[in-house]
This record gives sequence, C-alpha cells and structure tokens, in this order.
Amino acid sequence: MKRAILLTALLILPLAVSAGVVKGKVTAAGRPLAGVQVSDGRQVVLTNARGRYKMKTDKADSVVFITTPSGYRAEMADAIRPAFWQMLTKPSNKTEVHDFKLVEENQDQYGIIFITDCHFANDPSRNDLGRFKETVLPVIKKEYGQMSAKGAVYTVNLGDFAHDRYWYDFDFNEYKAEQFLAEAGYPTPVYSVTGNHDNDGAIAGLGESTDFVSAWNYRHTWGPACYSVNIGGDHWIFMDSVEYLNDGEPDAKHKNINGKRNYNCRFLDKDLEWLKEDLKYVPADTRVFFCCHVPVVNDASKSEVLMPGQAELLYEIFRDFPKVYLFSGHTHKHINTDMGQFTRFKQYIFGATSGSMWQHPEGYQPIGSDSCNQAFNVMDCSAAEPRPRYVAVNGSPEMMRVYDINKVGEFYRNDPQCRIFHKLYPERSWYADPRFKNMIYVNYWGYEPGQKVEILENGKPLNVTLSKLDEPLYVITYITPKLDEKSEASKSNMKDRRTPHSFVATARTATAPVTVRVTDAEGKVLYEQSLKRPKEFNKNTQ
Repeated sequence: MKRAILLTALLILPLAVSAGVVKGKVTAAGRPLAGVQVSDGRQVVLTNARGRYKMKTDKADSVVFITTPSGYRAEMADAIRPAFWQMLTKPSNKTEVHDFKLVEENQDQYGIIFITDCHFANDPSRNDLGRFKETVLPVIKKEYGQMSAKGAVYTVNLGDFAHDRYWYDFDFNEYKAEQFLAEAGYPTPVYSVTGNHDNDGAIAGLGESTDFVSAWNYRHTWGPACYSVNIGGDHWIFMDSVEYLNDGEPDAKHKNINGKRNYNCRFLDKDLEWLKEDLKYVPADTRVFFCCHVPVVNDASKSEVLMPGQAELLYEIFRDFPKVYLFSGHTHKHINTDMGQFTRFKQYIFGATSGSMWQHPEGYQPIGSDSCNQAFNVMDCSAAEPRPRYVAVNGSPEMMRVYDINKVGEFYRNDPQCRIFHKLYPERSWYADPRFKNMIYVNYWGYEPGQKVEILENGKPLNVTLSKLDEPLYVITYITPKLDEKSEASKSNMKDRRTPHSFVATARTATAPVTVRVTDAEGKVLYEQSLKRPKEFNKNTQ
C-alpha cells in the first residue's frame, strides 16, 4: 500500500527537464479577454487581443492558472471550486493546450467568509462531519443569505482543511473533504490555501521534493500552491507558507504515516519570486489582501509564526504598497498582533472553525485553544476600511468571558475529573488553592494592541496584569473529560495553555459586583461587561 502511494506521487514529478509549450485562450461568453495574467507558478504572461496566451515552461509546478480579472469569475468545476487552474498532464517537453472560460459577475459590492482549520477527518469518535453540517453550516448559510443581498460572496479557506494524520485511518483526504463540503450544500465559491495538515503523510524520504510531492492531492483538489485573484478592484493573493518535511520517526499509531509530519513555516524562494512577478501587474494604489496559513507576525508566540526573516522578505516585496491586509489561521486562537516595524501590514489571525479539531465531548461547548468560541469570520469588502466580523457558532455576540475564580475553585474542588487533573498535573493552575481567592479572570479575545482592559470592583479600579494561568474552560472542556485514575501524564496536556488575551486582578471582597471595561488609546469605551458575584461556574459557562 505504501509503495503504491509513493509510486503514484512520484508520477507527479516532471518527467523531463527540457521545456515544452503551454498555450490556450481565455474567454467570457465566447468573447476573448485581453490582458489576463496566466502563470505556471514561475512566470506570468498576458493574453493578447485575441485572448490567447503562450509560454515556454518546464512544467515544474504541474499547474497552469489565470488571475481572474475584476468583474469576472472562472466557471465552476463543481459546486464550490472556480476552475481558474488546470493540471499539466503531459511530459515537460510536450505541448499542451488549456483554455479558460470566465463568467461576468457584479463585484461592485462583495463579501468574504473566512474559514480555517476545519480539520475534516470523517472520524466517527468526533463526528466532525456531522457536527459541521448540524451546527456550523447553518450559521454560515444564514450569514451568506444576509451578505448575498448586497453583492457577490466568496469564501477563503485559510488551510488545514483536512488532517494528514487521519487520511488513511478513515480514507478521507483533501479531495474527499472538498467533496463533502460541496455535497453538503456549502453556499459560495471557495478559494483555498494549504496548511501543514493538507499534505500526504505517506510521502517521506524525498529530500527537497517531499514538500512538492506530498501536496499532490491538494494540487488536484484546490490547484496551485500560490496564485492570485482580482475581485471588485482588489487584488487577493494566496500563498503556501508551509514547507512539509515529514522526516524522522513515523507516527506508528496511524496508517501509512511515514514521518513525523514536521514542517518549516516559510515561503519557498521560488514562490516569493512568483509573487514579485505577480505584483508587476498590480498598481500600487490597489487594495491588497494576502492570505496564508501561518501568521506572518505573532507577538504572542515564537512557534506559531513564520521563521525569522520571512516577514522582512515579504515586507520588502510589498514596499510599493501603502497597506496590505494579512489573513491567517494555524494557531487555533483569535489574535490581533502588534505589527511592530511592519507598519504597512494589518494582520488578522482567526481561531479554528473546528473549535479545537472537534475534540469537545458531547454536552461541552466547542471552543478554541484560547477558549474563544467556535466561530468563523466575515468581511464586507465594500467598506473603505474593511474589517472582519467575528461570528460565533453558538450565536453569542460576546468576545469576552469573565470568571469569578472563587466559584471556579469550588468547581475544581468538587469535580472528580478536576481532582484527577490536579493529581496528574500538580504544576498546572489549581484554582481551589487559597492563593487564588477573590481573583477575577478575564479572557477578552477581541483584544487589540493599544487597548486597555480595566477591572473595577464597585467602580474602583483593581491592579490588572496579563494572565500566566490556565484558561479554566479549556481545562474542563478538553483535558479533564479524557482523564481517569489510570491516565498517564501526556505531553499534550502539559502544553502551556495561556492565552495572549487573558487578564487577572484580585478583588477586595468575594461578593461585590465587578465591571470589565475596554478602552482604546484615546480612552473611548469600546466594550463593557458586568459580573454579579458570586458567579456560578460550569462546563457551559459563557
């Protein structure tokens, strides 16, 4: 089985190093379209007045694609995939013909739905497909209904759509995940980027070629690793930010995994060269939206971010553009970062659409690894300053959870699973300890750099610090339900579960009401939430 998989993947590599020719035409309603960008992933050419293009190419990326011009969309390959790309199937020295057909679409106003880290696996124990169809998809359809009344709507998938660890366990790879979404009635066309889990874990030991070959199923499903699309006068760029290595000892617990599925968080040099070519055709006053899986900058983490020097390379490439909007996932956290020296970048990091990979037991609310509610994001691109809007699957408009730690400690003390947790992991936050008496814990995942979070007791401010403690709901939702007396301390459960947007203060009493207030740099009140004490705590605390 593993040998067959490897041989199939190797067939995707170019069969010769000599160049061939790829040519064709681009039309809309039978009319030729001039000036359309066409690329093989390395070079970019334009269609002529007859809508025709021609390029010499070694077919190294095995794909040819167009950058659809504003006011058009490629015809659909199926219910959710625009056919802006085609596979190159002949040897690299042979000529191929690939035509593209576009349809006109009014994009004067348009909106985007962002999904990320769906981690579809068809795992019966987690019921990920059923939960998506029953809980997430209806909310997406509702948002689509409201957005489509104003204009065209598209979806951007920011990676980890499937999950490499489970491809062979449940016979469910990237293509089958896409087919599931299409057959489930997903309402919009989808543009995608690849994440670290969107590669074939059976492909290993090929050195530098591992990254390319392991992406064979992704390419056949979603197309090129890097590409661009024009929508409504804006330029959207989609880049692969993961170099899949998959070396080292394999994960023996899962079928056909031949390495440890490790990766580098970086852009390949050849892809950055393609980006430079792409931007030659984009006026500097164009709004640019840049999408990739791994955050470009992340002041909250040294591991969930591109490798050192990558942000600087990207910033230099965009030197002529006054502002570039960045969108990513990967962290399973909802984070707004301080961009520091990268002042022309505005970045948004979105929490996982899967919550935390659908691991929440039945009866527990799905949350991310920073305890933000399971959500997706939408954006009205007709606004002068477009800003994503967070949409929680449970319908809550709140982006804050406030805990009375006195009651959290009482829950910890009385809950059998929490007591096992304390026994196995004594280093972790044990809120039943008297040292946490009268503590107020605030998780505000809408936090942005420059904002001030105040905690007031009877209107008087308390001393607020950034939390270095466990987020209580994450512990009882994802860790304690799996524990029993025979459990062994796991590396996963010992991970640092601090969030980059949690704050604590110690109140003077156990009963006085508390108010949490968020203000901007000018002192304007942006958000306020009150907590009547004592506040009961349970597994579905909002």
